[in-house]
This record gives sequence, C-alpha cells and structure tokens, in this order.
Amino acid sequence: MLRFGHPWLLLLLLCLPLYLFWEFRIGKKRRQGLPHSRVALLKQLIPRPGLFRYLYPALRSLILLCLILAIAQPRWGTKTRDFSRKGLDIVLAIDISGSMLAMDFAPQNRLGAAVSVAKDFVARRPNDRFALVAFSEYALTEVPLTFDQQAVSNSLERLQVNEKASGTAIGMGLAKAVARLKNSTARSRIVILVTDGVNNTGEIDPLSAAQMAAELGIKVYPIGVGREGMVPFPFSDPLFGTRFINTYIELDMETLNKIAASTKTGKAALATDTNSLSEIMNQIDRQEKTEFKIKYRYDYSEQFMPFLWLAFALLLVELLLKSFFLPLLPEQL
Repeated sequence: MLRFGHPWLLLLLLCLPLYLFWEFRIGKKRRQGLPHSRVALLKQLIPRPGLFRYLYPALRSLILLCLILAIAQPRWGTKTRDFSRKGLDIVLAIDISGSMLAMDFAPQNRLGAAVSVAKDFVARRPNDRFALVAFSEYALTEVPLTFDQQAVSNSLERLQVNEKASGTAIGMGLAKAVARLKNSTARSRIVILVTDGVNNTGEIDPLSAAQMAAELGIKVYPIGVGREGMVPFPFSDPLFGTRFINTYIELDMETLNKIAASTKTGKAALATDTNSLSEIMNQIDRQEKTEFKIKYRYDYSEQFMPFLWLAFALLLVELLLKSFFLPLLPEQL
C-alpha cells in the first residue's frame, strides 16, 4: 500500500498550475515588453518554434512534481496481520459403552451419529483447543488439548464401541475431562458430555465429578443420546449373521440434569435423532463464543529516491537541450 509520510506537503502541487499560468500568461507579456533593438530582428530570422515553446515549462513542471512527491516522503507498505485470540478449551467426553451400538439413529448407531456431529462442531471452531476423552467402564484420554483440529477429527473417526465393557462410568469420564482442563488458562473451559446410559460403575460418581467441575469454574453440557426403552440393538447370530432385536436401554436424564445444574448450564439436552443432536451442538456453538482480535501492521520502505533521480534526470535533459539542441528561443529571452 502506497502512503506518504508528510501528505500535507502534497498541497504544494497546487503551485504547478500557478507556475504554468505565470509562464504562459504573465511571464510572456513581461518578456515581450522588454526593450531591445535586436529582438524584432531575431524573431524575423528564427522560425516560430510551435510546440517547442512548451517544452521547457513542461520539463520544469515535471521537475517540480518529482521534487514535491519526494519531500512528501512516499513509502510502500507491506501489510502484516497480528492475530490474537481468546479461545475456549473444550473437552469432548463421549460414551463408548456397548449401548452406543443401538440403531435408533439409523442408518448410524448412536456412537456414529455422535462422532459425525462432534466432527462438524470441531470444524466450526478453528480458534479453540479441543481434547477428546472416551469412557465406558473406564475413561481414557484419546487426545490432549490441542489446536490441531484434524488430529481430533481423526481420533473421533477411530472411536469404537467397547463391546467387552461391563458398565458405564459416566462419573469417571467426566472426572477425566475435568482433569484435562484443571490447569487450563483459557477464558472459558467447557466439557461436552455425551452418553446414553446410567452410571453403574467407576470410583467417582457423576455428581461428585460435576461438583469438581463447578469448583474449578468449568461448564458441563450433558447430552443424552437415544430413546429410553425398547430400541433396535444388533446381535451376532452364528447362523443368520447380525440381527436387530428390540432391547430395553435405560437413560438417566435426571442425573444429567443435576450435572448441568451444578455447573449452571441450564438443563441437559436429549437427542433422539441426528437432527436434534446437531441442533443441540449448534446451540452450544452459539452460546460459547470465542473472542479474537485482528490488528494490521505495515512495514514501510521509503520510495523517495526514484523521484529525486527522476527530477535530476529531467534537469539534466533541460541543461543539455539548452546547451546543444534547443537554445533559448526569442520568446524566452
């Protein structure tokens, strides 16, 4: 971007029309009034110059133009963006217990639907750090807090239901997520807890984990996925392959509501299909905004020397013309 260090000096450009007016109007009359006996004779001997009479004023105007531009200090700036962000630290705590195989989110099972929506959520928030915790009868950190959204997305895709799990430790999953955020210095710290069952194992119960989160100022958004009651569930049959049999599955929304109340995030959300799960994640996305500021800085390089060199070259041209090619004409005497 071209800018001037002293732009007010560009007002001197208004002097150029005044100079030309003086040169062709006032100055010409004054020169014609000079009493000299030889001027008339010279006018008769030398043919009228035509356009050449404008040459020297034009050269001087260009010289003045270059000098004015040079003292105005032209500079060329390169724009640099200084980006500062106050993002959020978010932990996705996702249930991978056996009940997440239920097919009430057909054509995907519950885990597949949760993973798909979570990936979209992560992709919409490039300025936040994410971590991923998976839990069934125990909890594991799949990805620590990172700005690498692609790594989180890849880990989400690799999540598989732990079919060998004998229970669901919601409290352990939430406690592990809280531990991931304990030392975070982010403006806001959030856990999105996705589960479809009842806490029936683990050393820490969900409400104790929620109290830990509340004391650390961590928000927890619990999401219950699936319908409570009879839902189609896959079973492997050695003779007929995989069959879907309606199976009763419990969903403890009361405990999830208490978790939300402990961390002041309202009520737990219930998603019974992919669309409702997406809308819940969209609501969280709208509620928890990331603050970031962008400042533009310019690195300038001075560009006045080309104008000075051009002014010098034009002055040299005028001197050469006057000395060897087009000496002063009678009108200019």
